[in-house]
Amino acid sequence: MKHIRTKLNATYIGLTVLVLLVAGFIIDIEIDAYFHSRLADDLEHRADLILDAIKPDSGNSDERIKMLARSAGARITLVAEDGRVVLDSEVPVEKIPALENHLNRPEIQKALRAGSGTDIRRSVTVGVDYFYMAKRIEYLENALHAIAFIRLSVPLTEVQAVSHGIRLNIMFAGIFVLILVVIVSSFVSHRITGPLVHIAEAAGAIRHGDLDTRITINSTDEIGQVAHAVNEMVDRLKTDIGRLRKLEQVRSQFLGNVSHELRTPIFALQGFLETLLDGAIDDPNVSRDFLEKAYSNAMRLNTLLNDLIDISRIESGEMKMSFRYFDVREFVDSVIADLQSVASSKAITLKAEYGTETSLQVMGDRDRLVQALTNLIDNAIKYTQNGGTITVQTRDEGENVWIDVADTGIGILPEHLSRIFERFYRVDKERSREAGGTGLGLAIVKHIIEAHGSKVEVRSEAGKGSVFSFPVKK
Repeated sequence: MKHIRTKLNATYIGLTVLVLLVAGFIIDIEIDAYFHSRLADDLEHRADLILDAIKPDSGNSDERIKMLARSAGARITLVAEDGRVVLDSEVPVEKIPALENHLNRPEIQKALRAGSGTDIRRSVTVGVDYFYMAKRIEYLENALHAIAFIRLSVPLTEVQAVSHGIRLNIMFAGIFVLILVVIVSSFVSHRITGPLVHIAEAAGAIRHGDLDTRITINSTDEIGQVAHAVNEMVDRLKTDIGRLRKLEQVRSQFLGNVSHELRTPIFALQGFLETLLDGAIDDPNVSRDFLEKAYSNAMRLNTLLNDLIDISRIESGEMKMSFRYFDVREFVDSVIADLQSVASSKAITLKAEYGTETSLQVMGDRDRLVQALTNLIDNAIKYTQNGGTITVQTRDEGENVWIDVADTGIGILPEHLSRIFERFYRVDKERSREAGGTGLGLAIVKHIIEAHGSKVEVRSEAGKGSVFSFPVKK
């Protein structure tokens, strides 16, 4: 994080220096332009005053020009149309013919084109920059010959001194701004990176397994949102780890239950077959009894394996549902018909009661709902005493048709109701095995009904029976 802080400081300072340099460059140009413009206007005004002093006097002379130059505070040069110098306040009259022609001087050329012009040149003699302003005028046909231009020049020493002072002030102001930016950027970068350091430290602790670490949130900006997101991520991670541990525990319990459930019929089969192989097969009465018991355990083993395959496919999502409309009365009648012989073997009355005279169409996976209803009725038969009654009822309630499986069996105690849909959960283990249950029937029912967007409901009273209900959409 110190590296980020250094980058932020370097960025702020570098940007500030760049802005100051660009601003200084622009200000420097503008200062020169301002002073030169003011100086040009001032010299042009002085030139007008000098011309007013020259025009009425037909006897203009070198001495008068020098006097006017002293009054104006500038060097005066009068130039003819062809560029010859007529008079110069700083050159004796006798030396004027030897002066260089001024027609090609930049300020004269500008005045020739635009009426007035300026130029800055360095004097080689005195080593000082001079500002020249030339103005085109009407010819003065007098003792001064034909004058076409008046030129005034002044040294830029004072202007440069003033501008230099301004530049120094600007430079000091820039240094002050730079120092201020350094202080502010250090403070801002610390405010920005401080929470990031805290987040990085917390992330390091989380990476090393400390899931109780939380980041203190003091703002609602992006950094606060990052801290909030990290806290949420850790909460979800902690939840997921807890869920994984629970799943691992469930998996271990499931494997233990499966092993136990498989071991019982397998050991029974092994015992019966060993007895037959040891000689019991020669006794017709004994061999038939043992073969029937071996067959019963083989069927129990087959049922358990089928239920394991079904619940595995349902929970993994491999079992796909095919939703279609079907007749609910025909559906109930077909399931009851398939289980009627099983119920009759225990002298149990298995019947259907329909809430409407007319048949209803419902939407669902008929095959899976047949499996769910079969499991509920089969479970009711197992836990209903001989001579009892099991009633399958349908109720039309708005958007759903409810199917109830009511029995007069042994019922379920309240403390068991919340767990009866768990895999391999048995209220009475010995009685369940004697009845031939696998411990997966109700779990399969739960998953099938939930896959239809519904939920199985159960009401029970110990010693009086139970009612299992589930809705199917119309």
